[in-house]
Amino acid sequence: MYKVNYSKSAERYFKKIKDKQLRVVFKEAIDKLKIDPYIGTQKIGDLRGIYVIPR
Repeated sequence: MYKVNYSKSAERYFKKIKDKQLRVVFKEAIDKLKIDPYIGTQKIGDLRGIYVIPR
């Protein structure tokens, strides 16, 4: 499992999210990424190396 380090701006952003359901979605996505940062599908072209988690 990987460790996630948040930047100061990311911490401030997450604190400002008022929609609890959106916070839960973010937390679940981050928890999935902790386990396997390469889940999802890989982009092509200029964005090669970036993975997208399907909804």
